[in-house]
Amino acid sequence: MRRARPLLGTIVEIEVDGVAQADAERAIARAFEAVSLVQRLMSFHDASSDISRINRAAFRRPVAVHPWTARVLHHAAAFHAASDGLFDCAVGFELMRRQLLPSNDLDHVCKGDFSAVRLSEDRSVRLTAPVAIDLGGIAKGYAVDRAIASLRAAGVRCATVNAGGDLRVMGEIDQPIHVHVPGGGLLQAGFLRNGAIATSSAIATVGRSGALDSPGSTADRRAYSVVAPSCIVADALTKILVQSGEPQHPCFARFGATAFISGGDLQSVAA
Repeated sequence: MRRARPLLGTIVEIEVDGVAQADAERAIARAFEAVSLVQRLMSFHDASSDISRINRAAFRRPVAVHPWTARVLHHAAAFHAASDGLFDCAVGFELMRRQLLPSNDLDHVCKGDFSAVRLSEDRSVRLTAPVAIDLGGIAKGYAVDRAIASLRAAGVRCATVNAGGDLRVMGEIDQPIHVHVPGGGLLQAGFLRNGAIATSSAIATVGRSGALDSPGSTADRRAYSVVAPSCIVADALTKILVQSGEPQHPCFARFGATAFISGGDLQSVAA
C-alpha cells in the first residue's frame, strides 16, 4: 500500500508491504502524524514552531523545546563539530538576506554560526549571539526516520519512506534506488536494504560562505548523494559533500556513510 501527502515542502510518500490493508492504513496514518509533528516543531515558516521561538527569543532567555527538536539540535551540533563548521544550521540570516526565508520579527538577527547555540540537559536552548537557526538541511531526514520508527512500532517490517529524495527503506529485500541529477533526469544508483539515501545539489545548499550556486546557473549540475544507516545522517552529510566536494571526507566514515557524486562526466564514490 502506498500513500502520499504534501509535507515538509515536498511530497512525502510512504509504502508498506506484508501487512493487512486495515493495519497498513492505520500504520501509514500514524507515520504521517510523526512527519507532521516534525514539520510543526521545526518549520522556519510557522511562527509557533520551536525553531521560530528560538530565533525570536533564545538570545534573551532560554527557550524550552520538544524532545525531538532537542535531539535534532544535538545532531546538528555533532555534524557542525565533525565537519569543522561546514554543516551549519545557523544560516537563517543568509537565507533571509536572499529572501529565501521570511524575516518577520527577526530584525535583530545577524550573521553567525552554530557555535552560538547552547543546549541544556533540560531541553532548553540559548543563543549567545542573535543568529537564526534553519533546520531545512536536517529536519526532513529526521522526519523520515520518525516515520520509519512509527511504522516499525506498528508492526510493519517492510516499508519505504521518501520525502523528496530523502529516502529510507526497511526490510530484508534490496530496493532499487535512483538519484535525480539536476537537468539530467534519473540515474540508477544501485540497491539499498535497511538504510537511507539523501541527495542534494549546489543550487539547494547554503554553506558558511553563502549559496554555492545560484538558480539558473549551469556551473554545477551534479547530484551529491550520501548513503547512511539513518536518513538524518544522510541528509546532513550531503551538505558536507556539496561544500567539500570530497567523497573521502572523514565525516562519512565517522558516521558510517558512503558518499558519491553523479552527473556530467563525474561519478566519484567513496566507501
